[in-house]
Amino acid sequence: MSIKKVVKSSVSQQVFDQLREQILSGSWKPGDKLPSENELAAQFGVSRVTVRNALQRLSGLGLLETRFGEGSFIRGPGSGAALNQLVPMLYLGRETLRDILTFRRMVEGPICEIACRRATDREIAGLREQLEQMERAEGDMAAFARLDSAFHGMVARLTRSSMMQQIYQIIDDAMQSAYRENVRRQSVQVALHWYREMLAAFEARDSARARRAMEQALAQTFWISTVYQNVLNMETAWPGRVAVRWYDEAAGCVREVRYRDYAADIRRMVGYLQRNVPGVRGRHIGLLARTGYPYAVALFGCILAGAVAVPLNYEKSWAELSDEVARAGVDCLLADGLYRQREPAFAQYGGRVLDIGAFAGCTELAELAECPDQDALAIILFTSDTAGRSKGVMLSQRNLFAPMRLFTEPFSTVRQQFGLGEDYQFSAFNVLPLFHVAALTSLVSWSISGNAVNFCTDLRRFYRDLAAMPSDVMAVVPTLLKSIHHDVAKGKGARLGKLRIFTCGAATYDPQMLADLIDHGFTIIQTYGLTETVGDGGWNSAQDRAHLASVGLRDPDMEYRLEDGELCMKGEAVMLGYYNDPEATAAVLRDGWFHTGDLARIDEDGYIYLTGRKNNLMILPSGENVSPEELEALLGKIPAVREVLVRQKDGRICACISCLPASRDQVRAFIHATNRTLPLYKRIAAVEFTDQPLPRNALGKIQRD
Repeated sequence: MSIKKVVKSSVSQQVFDQLREQILSGSWKPGDKLPSENELAAQFGVSRVTVRNALQRLSGLGLLETRFGEGSFIRGPGSGAALNQLVPMLYLGRETLRDILTFRRMVEGPICEIACRRATDREIAGLREQLEQMERAEGDMAAFARLDSAFHGMVARLTRSSMMQQIYQIIDDAMQSAYRENVRRQSVQVALHWYREMLAAFEARDSARARRAMEQALAQTFWISTVYQNVLNMETAWPGRVAVRWYDEAAGCVREVRYRDYAADIRRMVGYLQRNVPGVRGRHIGLLARTGYPYAVALFGCILAGAVAVPLNYEKSWAELSDEVARAGVDCLLADGLYRQREPAFAQYGGRVLDIGAFAGCTELAELAECPDQDALAIILFTSDTAGRSKGVMLSQRNLFAPMRLFTEPFSTVRQQFGLGEDYQFSAFNVLPLFHVAALTSLVSWSISGNAVNFCTDLRRFYRDLAAMPSDVMAVVPTLLKSIHHDVAKGKGARLGKLRIFTCGAATYDPQMLADLIDHGFTIIQTYGLTETVGDGGWNSAQDRAHLASVGLRDPDMEYRLEDGELCMKGEAVMLGYYNDPEATAAVLRDGWFHTGDLARIDEDGYIYLTGRKNNLMILPSGENVSPEELEALLGKIPAVREVLVRQKDGRICACISCLPASRDQVRAFIHATNRTLPLYKRIAAVEFTDQPLPRNALGKIQRD
């Protein structure tokens, strides 16, 4: 094999192209074992991450088979030259498994419809025997995958069309990969549910019903893409697993709800809304309550009832919220009553208010229906910039589920890293409010994966709740992780129990703090995303110091580019726009590209590094541009600094610092030393001290204006 040293900028693509050429040209034969990632990285002169990305793309197309503990092997294409011709054709598109799955749904639905019309009674009996074998193999993923493939192949043969059989065979070969097994692992029971429905349609000779069942089987088996499919998955894939936990203050104990009961309560909420909100479909329903189980039920219930859910920030004053309620066109509110006690002005609200927990008293379980339009408005989520101005981000179900592949796939990798069994259920300790995009998407991704969410509704009881509800993973913001890092450094890490994985978002983090936590045995996963992209953008699970300053690798299902240093993204996760604000929408959405406002660079391995906010750039009288975030990161390294904000004042760079009065001389000395390392135009010329927290906007971000 002749490997060429990579010298151009598109490193990842070049590595992929060379590896693919080795396979398609026959230089590597079916069954051959590839060199290790380390060996390939050395031959190419690139990082292991780049090699791994290329191998994953080849596996996703079915050209490689990865065997845990053994390595990667060349797969033999069962359909010979036909598959080799299909491979380049597929890669003329977006180069993702999703394209193959979409094509498969388009093709196999009609195949199933034709097969239903042409199958004999004996052939239908053969399908039933095949399905019974699949049911017996439910716990054996490898056997189930083979039988599943045979079931689809049998349906294709029942068409009595050689062309349709060949098309199915080519697609099936492309699907035979570890990628497929990871997706299959999530929803075998859902697949069986729809296969039973398909068989019933064959026996009833209802070809249209058979086609619908096949399309639903493919949509939900390979990817859950609507709330309806998600709830069905709860009921069929893991009904007995714990879905949600919380600490019941009144009872003094932990409450648990299993997925079957979670789904039943969501159905109750749908029925409750249908009875109490006339013409509920299309109505805008605000959620004004503390984060917790009723809030989660209400969020799913509103969407399934066909309404538009409007999660509201419970911590805002009524003066702020009433403006958002009006701007979002809210028809009624689901509330828990506690907001009224805290904000007497809420009594002025003249609209309809319903009890968010009233579903618990309902006995009727509503019938659910699939979403008729995945691109229709489903959620309005308010976001604030650093100046405190809120905008209503419009999200559809397609938006909401677009990043879920990125958010759920790491579970199998983490299981392998920690030596956990396939049936191990992760638990997430949730401290973020559900009106925050990170908490909302976690609610969806963890239910898709059959894992549990443990709600902590009061940070003052953080360690009590964590001890009562042992958890593996927690999403954090910088201030919380800094507090945890302080406790770990003081030898109090045992208080975290089995909590070992932190997903870090909302801002950039001090790489040294992350390195310290990794050295203490924790796994750090950095994420990048915005409310406007449903939290999608970047994912960094690298534990090496070389990449700790990065917010992540790009999502392969999104497109990225830099315009004058600004990061822009395009894909299904990008919002519909800002509600009733076409001017603000036009400012950030152009030709489908969302302009994030974040200044960034992307290295040759695809890692994204944020360098500041475009709107925050300080343009000095000298004409120089300075990023305040760069200077804030430098000043944030001194432990005495609790919070820092750098801004321009009277043409000079000024640092506003929150610290104890006794620490001010230490901070001044640090700034003096830091200035000596900076160019003259970047030096901090003025310092303002306070012992109070710096002002923050409604989402907890430091307010610049």
